[in-house]
Amino acid sequence: MLKKSHIKTLLVSTTDNGEDIIRTEADGGCLIDESGLMLRYAERDNDGTASLLLTDGLADLKRNGRIKSRMTFVDGKLVPCAYTTPNGALDFSLYTHSTQLNVTPEGGRFEARYTMLAAGKQVADNVLTVEWQFTN
Repeated sequence: MLKKSHIKTLLVSTTDNGEDIIRTEADGGCLIDESGLMLRYAERDNDGTASLLLTDGLADLKRNGRIKSRMTFVDGKLVPCAYTTPNGALDFSLYTHSTQLNVTPEGGRFEARYTMLAAGKQVADNVLTVEWQFTN
């Protein structure tokens, strides 16, 4: 069943240069079925869209805009991360320390704690939080 949703994201990224915080809000949709749920929403700052697939043991975030990326979160695993900017592709991978998912009748919350690596070298520790509330 597709439900209209208001979606908030918060990314806290810590690097050698300090902490960077990015917040977004968008209206989108949440599709729920027996295999999990999928959030889809606009990313105005990226001139595109994002989709977040949440299933047992896996979260998959795809962004399609000026920046195209695919981030797959699996607890305790290092996985390649496709990341393409207008200036070209970057060699990233990510290690997921932990994920948490909580779904309620009103919406839900997903959190991923992960480390980004560039060419095998740690570049940032991140906490991504995605919260959604059903609006219909």
